Amino acid sequence: MPVYKKVFVSIYCKIYTDNFSEEMVNRMATGDEIYEFLMIDAGQCFDESGNLILGDCHLWYLGCNEKFGHLQLDGKVWNWSFGESSFDTVEAFVSALYQKKMISGFQFHTLMAKIDEGHRIDNIYHIRDYLVCKRDGIAWNKILDASDFRDGIKMMVGQTVRSLRLNGYQVHL
Repeated sequence: MPVYKKVFVSIYCKIYTDNFSEEMVNRMATGDEIYEFLMIDAGQCFDESGNLILGDCHLWYLGCNEKFGHLQLDGKVWNWSFGESSFDTVEAFVSALYQKKMISGFQFHTLMAKIDEGHRIDNIYHIRDYLVCKRDGIAWNKILDASDFRDGIKMMVGQTVRSLRLNGYQVHL
């Protein structure tokens, strides 16, 4: 695997009030740099006392955010709109990294394990609770309606778009 080979990459999703790192937006990066970015703490989870809870990797926000985002590796682009985030999209991106020999087998399997862990959360608003359970040694059970927030945001955006269009505005999503 060429350690220093760089590819064009862009990794971004809109979370909260635009809190996702822009470190990997529209730049050249090695596979190791991309791997580290996906795995590093996003720093978005805090306990009741305001202390940072470690472990909320960027990869999870890409797979379960409520808004929009994109992943790009050279000319291949994966993007999603409101309520359309998916760990399947993240898995396709990671698989493309591996197929291009940008990441090692170990890195690939580590990222896939994080994707599986993200599937067990499946909702941006449950990441904090999951990490608290993990930290405190409490078993985590995925909330039954964890994925429903996507449908709710799609419906809200759809209603807003229809209302704006009825009032003569042009809306481009």
